Amino acid sequence: MRYLLTILLMTVSGLAQSTQLQGVGSFEILNQPLFVVALYAGEDYASEAKAKPAPEKLEFKVVDEKISIRQYRKLWQEVFAVAQDRQVWQTYSSDLQTFFQVIKGPLINNDQIVLERRDSATVVSVNYRQHAVLSAEFLDLMVATLTARIAPVPELRAGLLGLLPEEENDDLLRQFDRSEPTLGRISETARWLRMKPENESRVSQL
Repeated sequence: MRYLLTILLMTVSGLAQSTQLQGVGSFEILNQPLFVVALYAGEDYASEAKAKPAPEKLEFKVVDEKISIRQYRKLWQEVFAVAQDRQVWQTYSSDLQTFFQVIKGPLINNDQIVLERRDSATVVSVNYRQHAVLSAEFLDLMVATLTARIAPVPELRAGLLGLLPEEENDDLLRQFDRSEPTLGRISETARWLRMKPENESRVSQL
């Protein structure tokens, strides 16, 4: 009996550790924090010193009071414009358009957006509800964009790569852990799922 219990505990522990936090950083524009962002990756990849961890989840938690739809789309267009070329926009135009349109109302403090790898897709959730399914490569693209050598948000790059001083990292982790949407807000953003997508033919080009 004790042997079986030990095996069960080891199995549960292994599942819990299969995806590990790699880093947490502040997404800032002009010194104004908008999101606290956490990157999770597979433990098996992270164990190899020369191999980059395979990203499994990227989680954004809003720390600004309000981010309008226009601001949200504009900041992401600018982020991708800095780190990626026109070919990337063309290749991922459908994913980008869907990602831009996931938000159908202003984001407020404690809202969260999660991009998570599931099977052969990237699932986008807003406040614990699934809102879109994108290509599996989109999560990799997002992580590569935010951690590029010429990073659109240098402070965020440092955090996601685990390069921040310990005290700053701990402060961000506490802020990240405390940030949770209310039940009322979860219901409110769930109604976005019933809204029709905008009639846009393409994503803005560089």
